[in-house]
Amino acid sequence: MEVVDLKVCLHCKACEKALRKVLCKIRGVKCVEMNMALNKITVLGYMDRKVVVKEVRKTGRRAEVLPSPPCRRLPPSHRRTRPAAAALKCLMPSCFL
Repeated sequence: MEVVDLKVCLHCKACEKALRKVLCKIRGVKCVEMNMALNKITVLGYMDRKVVVKEVRKTGRRAEVLPSPPCRRLPPSHRRTRPAAAALKCLMPSCFL
């Protein structure tokens, strides 16, 4: 599963709604989280980051990929008992509403 963080200028709720609609239509996208205060969009799913950037740019907005933070390493005992998907919890699963 891939996490793509983008910096996109979000002016209003209409911008947020339009981008969410476009991003949720991309094949493989599981979750889209938006933070208007930070102008940050986080996309979670099985997709190519180039496709995500391309779709955002089609809407007329400039998208910049933010560097992803280094992965936290779990101790070996947690790796076996805790699935990776459970560690990534979507706060706003609006793609499925």
